[in-house]
Amino acid sequence: MEDRVTRLQLAQTKEYLDIEDVSLITGFSLSTLHRRVKEAKKQYDVPNRLKPIQKAPHHKLLFKKQVVQDWIDNGAR
Repeated sequence: MEDRVTRLQLAQTKEYLDIEDVSLITGFSLSTLHRRVKEAKKQYDVPNRLKPIQKAPHHKLLFKKQVVQDWIDNGAR
């Protein structure tokens, strides 16, 4: 439990979040987040989508913290 709290505090200080940080902050599973990213790539006209940054090294999914916060604030599903 203490490790989770420490990781959550660390994630909240970062400007960019990896998918595990997003999972920790939102409570969504990794598979759900992967589905949301896949849906966002297919549906460009959807206003509230979880979109990773384009040029992440080694195909790692990285998200701007503000994008994740906006997604949460606008009713993440």
